[in-house]
Amino acid sequence: MKHPVMKAMAIAAMLLGSACLAGAQDAGYPSKPIRLIAPEVVGSATDLLARIVAQRLGEALGQPVNVVNNFGEAGLMQGVKSPPDGYTIIYGSAGTLALLPHIKKVAFDSFKDFTPVARFVISPTLLAVNPSLPVNSTKELIDLLKANPNKYRMSTAGAGTAGHFAGEMFIAMAGVKSQVVHYKGGGPAIAAIVDGDAQWTFAPIAGRLPHVRSGELKAIATGGTHRLSVLPDVPTVAESGLPGFNAVGWGGIFVPNGTPQPIVDKLNATIVAFLAKPEVKEQFAVQGSEAAGSTPAELAALLAQDYVHLGEVAKSIGMRLD
Repeated sequence: MKHPVMKAMAIAAMLLGSACLAGAQDAGYPSKPIRLIAPEVVGSATDLLARIVAQRLGEALGQPVNVVNNFGEAGLMQGVKSPPDGYTIIYGSAGTLALLPHIKKVAFDSFKDFTPVARFVISPTLLAVNPSLPVNSTKELIDLLKANPNKYRMSTAGAGTAGHFAGEMFIAMAGVKSQVVHYKGGGPAIAAIVDGDAQWTFAPIAGRLPHVRSGELKAIATGGTHRLSVLPDVPTVAESGLPGFNAVGWGGIFVPNGTPQPIVDKLNATIVAFLAKPEVKEQFAVQGSEAAGSTPAELAALLAQDYVHLGEVAKSIGMRLD
């Protein structure tokens, strides 16, 4: 049996070789509403970004695209068990498809069960704390955690999420100790910080800016390689206390394996086209994210690359749930 990454690379090569089919379309598709499975709760960053895609995709295809929220692995399994007919599409990410299989036993295979359609977003993480926490920088947070091992609680939107990975990498790189508490979704994880049940978190920045601007969250740093235009005064983690840190996630659209190639191609062409529109780019930018399309082959290659990279990082920092 081929290693999953080798299989993904073979799929990528096949897709590249069939680029001449990129313009192919199923003339009758879509003829009814499409559902987009978002494996997160309402109000999360995943949910917010999924609804942008659903709105724009529905407008372009002339059929409603309805977001179905089903948290975690259950949502992914709902997607892959659906008929491969183009009427169920799935929000997949680096956290769910490239990282999660390395830290816990999952019922799905990231390569055999999902067919890549298109990446649509790149989103850095945000390091935020409860406003009462007496820190204003990455360095100060590290110093506080070092002085008080396991006293403070880091909230996550769930095991294997982008925020969980960023937080565990932060803990390992900084040499600190902290409690890690998993909540069922991004909304509850942020509510825990706002309410004081937890004190610090990493989370995808999308959907979190209102909390920062209202003062409910104190933004300490962003997890990417450069500052964001929406938070120009907030430094990166790397420049403010932890050199070398980089935690940026991506989101993409997948379909159940076996979905006809003309449908995959039509979905890809439609997604890439609306992502190129200035108003859509701005819609993502105001959330602190970047609209970023891809071919199916490029998304397959990205998944294969991150599957290896994130697996190696997870192993090096001892990130395991079972």
